[in-house]
Amino acid sequence: MKKVFALFCLFTLLTAFTCENEPLDEDIIANNGATSNIELLGEWNLVEFEVETSTTSELNGTEFSSDVQIFSTAADYTVNFTANMFTTNGSHSYSSLVVVNGTEIPNDPTTLSNVSGNGTYAIEGNEMTVEGQFFEFNLDGVDSSVFGEEQTLLFQISADGQTLTFIQNETQTTNDPTSGLETTSVIEGFSVWTRGTITEDTCPEEEATNAAADAYNADTTNQELCNAYREALEAQIAECGDDGSLQAILDELGDCSEPSANGELRVTAGTLTLEFVDQTVTLEGDVITVEGTSAQGNYEIYFQVTEGDTGTDVLQNFVLTLNGTAFFPSTQGFEDFTSETTVSSNNVLQATFFGIVENADGGDLSLTQGVADLTY
Repeated sequence: MKKVFALFCLFTLLTAFTCENEPLDEDIIANNGATSNIELLGEWNLVEFEVETSTTSELNGTEFSSDVQIFSTAADYTVNFTANMFTTNGSHSYSSLVVVNGTEIPNDPTTLSNVSGNGTYAIEGNEMTVEGQFFEFNLDGVDSSVFGEEQTLLFQISADGQTLTFIQNETQTTNDPTSGLETTSVIEGFSVWTRGTITEDTCPEEEATNAAADAYNADTTNQELCNAYREALEAQIAECGDDGSLQAILDELGDCSEPSANGELRVTAGTLTLEFVDQTVTLEGDVITVEGTSAQGNYEIYFQVTEGDTGTDVLQNFVLTLNGTAFFPSTQGFEDFTSETTVSSNNVLQATFFGIVENADGGDLSLTQGVADLTY
C-alpha cells in the first residue's frame, strides 16, 4: 500500500489539484466554460515538481501518521493548451521519502516513459477547472484514471509569459461515519513549466507574431493592435502551418470589432458588477427584445417587453447566463425578482430590476442595481 499512497500524493502535486471545486469568489458562480487565457495557449515544458504531505488519522483513540516528500529528478514532458483542451506527452522521473509512524519506508526512484494524455479545461482568474489528467500513471497495476474527474487548481504565469506555475497549499479533513476514522492531511506542493526555447527550425514568422502579441497584450482595448496581431497569426499559419493553437488564438480574438452599444445595460450579481457592452435591441411587431453580452463573453442577459407597457414586472422572459449556466426569476416568495419599467416607447427603453434568480439545480443568486437605459 505504500506505493499506492505515494502515487496518490504525486498525482496531487503534479496536477496541483485541490479536493474542492469552490470558486475563490464566493459571491459569483464558478466558470464552467470560459475561454482560455491567450498567454496560456501553446506548449509548456515541465521543469520540476515537489510535494510534501503530512497525514494523521485517528480511529478508536489510536493515532496513525505519515509524512511523504516527493521531488522530481528528471523531466522531458510537455503539456499543450489549446482553446479549451490540453494534451500531454513525454517522460519524467521522481524520488520519494515516506515515513509511517516514525519508520522510514524505502522507495526506489521511479521513471515513467512515453506517457501521454488529454482533457478539457476552463479558467476564471487564476483558477483552472480540469477534466482529465496532466499526468497518467500506472504503478503495480494501479490505474490512476480515477483521478481524472473534474478538479480545480490555481495557476500563475510570469510577467514575461515564459514560466507557468501550479501551486497547492491546503489542509484536508475527512470523517468516515461508518468506521469513525478521522483523517487530516496537510499538502504543500508546486510544479513549474517553461515555454520551449527558439531553435533554428522555428518558424521565421514567429518573431513577428510574438512582437504583435506583446503589443496587443499591453493594450487589449486597442483595435489596431488586435488587427495587427490577427494579421501576424494568419501570416504564421500560412507560412509554417498550425497545430491548432494559433487558430485557437484567432478564435479568441474574434474579428477585433468594437462591441455595439445602444446605451447602458448592467446588473450587480452578488458583489460582481456585470456590464453588457455588446448589445442588441430589436423591435418586432410590438415586442422589444434585449440581448447583451459582457466584453469577455462570459455573461449574457436576455429579456422582452411589450412596447408601450410600463410599470411593475412588465419585463418578460428574463434570463441571466453566467459561464453557461442560466438563471431565471425566482418566485419562491422571498426577495422575488421584480422590475420597474418607466419608458418603452419612441425608441427608448428605461427599466430597473433586482431580486433573486435561480438555476435549474436550485442555486440562487441575488441581483441588485439592474439598469437598462437603451435605444432601439
